[in-house]
Amino acid sequence: MKPEDFVSAVRLTAKRYRMDLSWPLALVSGGPDSVALLRVLLELGGEPAVLHLDHGLRGEGSREDAEFVRALCERLGVHCEIRSLELQEGPNLQERARDERYRLAEAVAGGLGLRTIAVGHTADDVAETVLMNLARGAGLRGLSGIPQVRGRLVRPLIERTRREILAYLASLGQPYRTDPTNLTGKYARNRVRLEVLPVLEALHPGAARNLARTAALAREDLEVLEDLAAEVVGWRGSEVIVPSKKLSGLPSALRRHAVRRSYSMLLPEAPPLGSALVDAVLGLGAQGTKTVDLPGGVVASIRGGEELAFYQAEKPDEGRKNLRVGETVFAGWKVSAREVSCYDPRDAGRAEVAYLDASRGPYEMRLAQEGDIIRPLGLGGTKKVLRAMMDRKVPKDLRRRTPVVMDERGEVAWIFLGELGDAFKVGEATERMLRLEVAKIS
Repeated sequence: MKPEDFVSAVRLTAKRYRMDLSWPLALVSGGPDSVALLRVLLELGGEPAVLHLDHGLRGEGSREDAEFVRALCERLGVHCEIRSLELQEGPNLQERARDERYRLAEAVAGGLGLRTIAVGHTADDVAETVLMNLARGAGLRGLSGIPQVRGRLVRPLIERTRREILAYLASLGQPYRTDPTNLTGKYARNRVRLEVLPVLEALHPGAARNLARTAALAREDLEVLEDLAAEVVGWRGSEVIVPSKKLSGLPSALRRHAVRRSYSMLLPEAPPLGSALVDAVLGLGAQGTKTVDLPGGVVASIRGGEELAFYQAEKPDEGRKNLRVGETVFAGWKVSAREVSCYDPRDAGRAEVAYLDASRGPYEMRLAQEGDIIRPLGLGGTKKVLRAMMDRKVPKDLRRRTPVVMDERGEVAWIFLGELGDAFKVGEATERMLRLEVAKIS
């Protein structure tokens, strides 16, 4: 492929996927892919700025990479920013480095007023990702590989192979840096690149390009299927909800897509759920409340056969918060409190409203806990708070996520949307009344 043909091919990719390459921030490590990205952006008439991130993990090698990129940008007349990442060796190093790269890239692009962030992923990268995802059993989403565009992140080289990129750089006489860690089998992706893909290329020349093309077709099919699955998936506050009747009415393939889509709505940057986890969610059954813990702190819960809910696990301790007159936000609830001069029984009959004797305060809020006791109005005895919620058929996974109002001695005065403590009721002799109203906001 001649240099002009390479540039034309990238131009077609940009047009096909509507990539704005006029003022991009290019992430340039100094390796062949990112250097080719910078050169082709200039050939296409763009005015890129460059961000180089010094990971500081290879000592002098990292400093030489940064100096190479700085000198290259100076020669090409391109604005260049060098930033350092503070990363420590340990688990998930590559994932942590990737997340930090994108975080800094967003910040730099915003500061420079640039519309897009361009990265140098190639068809070979797509092929490697597809193979790794297939090995994990991730289904069609895994087969779809790396997206060509995600938000303002664009990948202009996504349809070009590494071999084409090296030939393009050779034709320009353009040197580049080589990261020796990419030549070791320390990381799973390196082993796929160095051991698996060469075998596939020997068996089927053009295997990497074919895998990337398959991924692009799979992504088109995935978009159609996900649009169909999206019809039964929706947000309710901070939870993603799938009504059980609608879910059971779908073909099995769409049920799987509904689960994967629900998870990805909460964690859009996370790897797709593997088949075993999807099966675990769909196998929760239809009775009672059962949960499955998913990666990234997500919980999937079936609630009494009525709905399948996905949400981020609550922090172990939401702490306590004083209840003051005015509006307060606590644990995903908006709490409105005001002193009133008269009691409205019809208003007090609403689940989201409580009238408390203000003189029994000050009050505070925290999440319900095991061992909490309440003396429900009119019961004539005590009851465990969690039991009271169970009797009202509050799903098990929601009980410890429901706040209670307490006095300064720790006695429960009110359970949100539920029971009122008998000692805190208002009567004819009550001089000061506190009206509370709550609404779930997340």
